[in-house]
Order: sequence, then C-alpha cells, then structure tokens
Amino acid sequence: MEEVSPRIKAAMDLVATMAIEEIAREKGITTEEALEEFLCSPTAALLYDDSLKLWWDGPAEVAHQFLEVSRLRG
Repeated sequence: MEEVSPRIKAAMDLVATMAIEEIAREKGITTEEALEEFLCSPTAALLYDDSLKLWWDGPAEVAHQFLEVSRLRG
C-alpha cells in the first residue's frame, strides 16, 4: 500500500469533517456523536483507502453512503 501524501490526507480529513457535519444534521445528533459513529464505520475505512478515491466524490456522497449503510443495519 502506497503512502498517502499530506495533501491527499488533508483532503480526506476535510471531506470527513464536512460529511460528519451533514450526518449530525441528518440524524439530529451532535457532531461528536456523528464523529464517533463515522470513525467506527466501514464508510470511514473506505474514505481513507486512497486506492478507492472516495474522497473525490465529496462530503455529500460520503455522508449519503454512511447514512445508507446505517439505515440497512437498522
């Protein structure tokens, strides 16, 4: 696995931050709760796997994927 450049890591972190804010709004929870849920999720693992380039899709798509998986899990 290749090392991720600092700029790409920063982009991933920014997308995660913005997605977490959207998740908190959608679920009516605090950003701290959303952060905890997100970081323990498969979506976060996918976001931080640079080979998948999920961060290219932006925070709305990342939040959407997280929320869809959450709904399926019940």
